[in-house]
Amino acid sequence: MTKSRLCAGLVAWLALAACEQPAPEQVEPVRLFADVQPFSIGNDTRLGLLLHEQRPSARATVTLPAAAELSFGYAVNAAVPESSRSAIAEASQLAPVTLSLSLRQENGKRELLFEQRVDPRVPSERRWVDASADLSRWQGERVELEFALRADPGGVTPVAAFWEPTLRSAGAKSDRPNLLVVSLDTLRARNVGAYGHERDTTPFLDQLAASGVLFENAITASVTTGPSHMSLFTGLYPVHHGMRRGQEQRSPSALPLALLLRRAGYHTAAFTEDGYIIRKLGFGDGFSEYSENEGSHGAIPGEARVTFERAERWLARSRRQPFLLFVHTYEVHAPYAPPAETAQLFRDDGEPGTAAPDLRPQHDNYDREIRFVDEELRGLVGALERNGLRDSTTIVVLSDHGEEFGEHGYFQHGTSLFEECLRVPLVFEGWGIPGGQRIPGQVSLIDVTPTLLALAAVEAPAGLDGESLLPAMHGKALPERELFAEAMAPGRWRRPLFREPFNPPLVAVRTQHGKLLVHRPTEGAAAPAMRIDLDSDALELAPQSLSGPELAAAQARVDGYLRGQPSEPAAPAPPLDPELRKRLEGLGYIVGDTN
Repeated sequence: MTKSRLCAGLVAWLALAACEQPAPEQVEPVRLFADVQPFSIGNDTRLGLLLHEQRPSARATVTLPAAAELSFGYAVNAAVPESSRSAIAEASQLAPVTLSLSLRQENGKRELLFEQRVDPRVPSERRWVDASADLSRWQGERVELEFALRADPGGVTPVAAFWEPTLRSAGAKSDRPNLLVVSLDTLRARNVGAYGHERDTTPFLDQLAASGVLFENAITASVTTGPSHMSLFTGLYPVHHGMRRGQEQRSPSALPLALLLRRAGYHTAAFTEDGYIIRKLGFGDGFSEYSENEGSHGAIPGEARVTFERAERWLARSRRQPFLLFVHTYEVHAPYAPPAETAQLFRDDGEPGTAAPDLRPQHDNYDREIRFVDEELRGLVGALERNGLRDSTTIVVLSDHGEEFGEHGYFQHGTSLFEECLRVPLVFEGWGIPGGQRIPGQVSLIDVTPTLLALAAVEAPAGLDGESLLPAMHGKALPERELFAEAMAPGRWRRPLFREPFNPPLVAVRTQHGKLLVHRPTEGAAAPAMRIDLDSDALELAPQSLSGPELAAAQARVDGYLRGQPSEPAAPAPPLDPELRKRLEGLGYIVGDTN
C-alpha cells in the first residue's frame, strides 16, 4: 500500500471515529437460490435462476439485514426446455414476456419491486441487463421474495434467467480482499523490465512489481495455454487435474479456485479471449459471469483493449464484494501484430537479447505488443482506483508460459522447456501484500491458488501440489523443492513456416539451481536427457548429457511424476464447433494441436 493510500485510510478512520459512528456490520452476500445454471446470451454466460413454461415463478424466504439491497440481472433467450412444446424456437415464434420481482411480508402484504417487459423478437432486447432493488425499509423482517415470468398469449414461451439473485447489506464491508488475476498470455519473464529486459516494455508492470512482491524464479507447469491455466486455477500439475494437451475436460476431483471462492461467498467473474480458455472446457466452472471475447479482426488474435474495457465496465457497475475477477488476453501471442500506437517503438535501439537474427522482426513486434498490453493493464488498475476498490484488492499479474525466438533452434512454444518458455512473470500487489520485495526462490503457477485461498481465509483442498506463498512474502524462507513442468504439443516450429512432428511428453525437473530435461515419448526414440546448471549457464548453452545411474535416476523421477493420475479421470473435450476451430487456427493452432 502506498503512503498516500495509507494516509487516506488513516484520515478516513479518524473522521469515522470522531463522528462516533460504528463500523458497518460485516455481512457476507447471500445467494437466494442454489439451483442456478449457466445461461448464455451471445458470448456472455452467467449463472441464472431459470424460469420457463413449466416453472413460471420461484420464491425464497429470508430475513433482511440492515441496508438490504438485492442485486440481480435478467435476460431472455430463444432456447426453451426439452419438456416444453419445442426444443428450440426461432426468435420470431417467441412471445414477449413480463419479468417481475415482488416482496410479501409476514402479514400478507405484497409489494411489486420490479417489473419489465422484454420482447425476445427484438435483437437489442436479447441481452443481459443488470438491476437491483432497495429493501432497506424492511430490514430485520422475514419476507418472501418471488421472481416471476408471464408470457403474452400466443407464441412460444422463452426461457428467462434472473442472474444469481444476491442479497447484501449496502453499507457492509467485507474483511476479505477482492482478487484481480490478470493473465498476459505468452509473456516470458525475460522480456519484462523488472526481470532485466533492456527495453522499456513494461513501465506499469514494473511499478506494480516495485510496490508489491516480484518472484524472480516463477515457472509454469505446462508450456501449453490450457493445461497451464488449469494448473494455475487448481494448484495441481497437469497429470493430477487431467488436462494435458488442452482439449481434455478437467478431472471432477480437481476443484478450481473460482468454485472454491464462490462457495465461500465470493462473487466471481471472468473476461477471456479466443482459444482454449473457454467455458465448455471447464474454465467457466465457479464463475458467476464468464465472458468470452471471440475477436473481430479475422486471423489476428488478441483484443486486449476490448477485453480490458469490458472488465473495467464490470468494475464500475458491480457492487458485489468480495470478488474474484479474472482477465485474460492473447494480445502478446503470435501472430505478433502491434497496434498503431506502439508499432514504431524500439526501431533505433538495436536488438537486445538472444533472438535468432532471422526472427528479430518477430521479436521486435512481440516487444511492441507487450508495451501495448502494459498500457491496458495500467487502465485496468486505474479502474480499481476510480471505483474505490484499489485498497481492498489484491492484484496478481502473470503469464501462462513464455515464447521462443530461435534461442535454441525453436519458435513459439509447446514442445521446449528452456527458460524462455518455462520462466514467467509473477507479481502480487495490493491488499495483504508487503511492498518492495523481490523473492529469488523458485516457485510455480501451481502456488497461486493456495496463496489466494489463504488471503481469502478459505481452506485449501487436501492434496494440492502447490503451496501458499504468503509465508515467503512475510519473511519465511521458501523451502527447497523440485518442481515439474511438461511439454505436450505434438508439433514444434523450427521457424514460422517450418513445423516438424514431436512425440511428447518432455518433462523438466527444476530446482533453484538447475534442471533435468527428460523425454519419455509414448512411441519412437527419445531425445537425449540433459542436465543444465542454471547458476553457471543461465542461457542454457552448454547442457550436459545424462548417462548411467544419473540417467536412470532422472528417468525414475520423471516416471514417478507421469504416473500421477487424477482420482477421477478427465473426460474428452466436446467437439470443436466451426467458429472455435477458425479462431484457434488464427492463433496458429492446428486442430488437435495445443500450443
